[in-house]
Amino acid sequence: MYIKNINLTNFRNYGRIDLDVGPSVNIIYGNNAQGKTNLIEAVNVCSCISSHRTSKDRDLIKFGENEYMTHLELHDDMYNSDTSISAAFYTESSEYNSNSAARRELKHDGIVINKISEYMGICNTVIFAPEDLNLVKGAPSSRRKFLNMLISKVSPVYYDALNRTNRLINQKNASLKSFKGDINKADNNILDFWDFSLAELSAEMIMFRYRFTKMLSHKASSHHSVISDGKEVLTISYSTIGGSVELLERSFDSEEELHTFIDGTLSEANYARIKTILSEHILNKLRSSRKYDVEKGVSVFGIHRDDLDIKLNGLSMKTYCSQGQQRSAALSVKLSELQIIKEFTSSAPILLLDDVFSELDSGRRVSLLSGMKDAQIFITCTDREYIENELAKFLLIDVDPVFFRVTSGSCVRED
Repeated sequence: MYIKNINLTNFRNYGRIDLDVGPSVNIIYGNNAQGKTNLIEAVNVCSCISSHRTSKDRDLIKFGENEYMTHLELHDDMYNSDTSISAAFYTESSEYNSNSAARRELKHDGIVINKISEYMGICNTVIFAPEDLNLVKGAPSSRRKFLNMLISKVSPVYYDALNRTNRLINQKNASLKSFKGDINKADNNILDFWDFSLAELSAEMIMFRYRFTKMLSHKASSHHSVISDGKEVLTISYSTIGGSVELLERSFDSEEELHTFIDGTLSEANYARIKTILSEHILNKLRSSRKYDVEKGVSVFGIHRDDLDIKLNGLSMKTYCSQGQQRSAALSVKLSELQIIKEFTSSAPILLLDDVFSELDSGRRVSLLSGMKDAQIFITCTDREYIENELAKFLLIDVDPVFFRVTSGSCVRED
């Protein structure tokens, strides 16, 4: 899959742009604060409805406008056919919105897609940006977002489960808040309903997240070993509701069965058996924290607090590591994301490199570029000559890159 054309309306500092892009390497260059990152962000938003800089659609709308629209014309190598996707957001005041509330609109080949899970995965992108350091040193929410997005790109079932879980947690929180911190006012029948529903969904979510964390850890460890010249060992472990990971691991009859689960070939009967065991454990945990939840007026325990523990040589990188080690770990994790998506979809995702070359030394640039063969790449930078020289060393021997110059919200293709 590769992008043929990018069409934007009112996205960040762009009014309207219509760009035909190359199937291989596209280099977007210009001075700072001109809109290079905005172009990369728009592609990511259109492909997977996610910005690496904000969680609010309104932030993406050009100042003074009431909507943004993104559209990508694509070529599908697998079927040798063209297709298109569109993602737009209309405020209440938009002339394109007949509703009284703001809304998002997704389309595939011009047909409206009502379920995000049916849109995810049509066109996969992997973005490398300075913000990736938050994967290592940032808050747990950064790592949860990364894990959720990775799994959602290859599993519509997971995305649906994630949405249902978030709705249930919000509904439970509304109930908890209504009790005003008084356990005597708590309606146990209502809370039992929420907890029972959450326990079943949470068990499914934990099994997804545990499986993908195992894959992520294995691949990231291999990448990091290469980057560090075998001097450092990187591991990633999954942290969730107390005792759940240990119970999950004990529930497999053998090491072989655990590997079949990670490989995705565990039988439906064994999957259901383990999910039931895990669900009962989670239900007990949720019930035991009920008094505390009522007092706080919010769900204190649950999978919405999950985290990834990234360790270097056995020490957690949240509190111990240099900036160079942080960059190496983040790079290893992102390379693993790329690899997992490619294995699940049999197609290389489109790569978006947002000003990362200046952040990486020569060895890390080699590691990054080595995983990018056969993929369409978009690179932002400030210096055209510098990036040409750098890429020529590693990648562009047989590639004719396409250059775009960005100036104050305009983007012009250069010959």
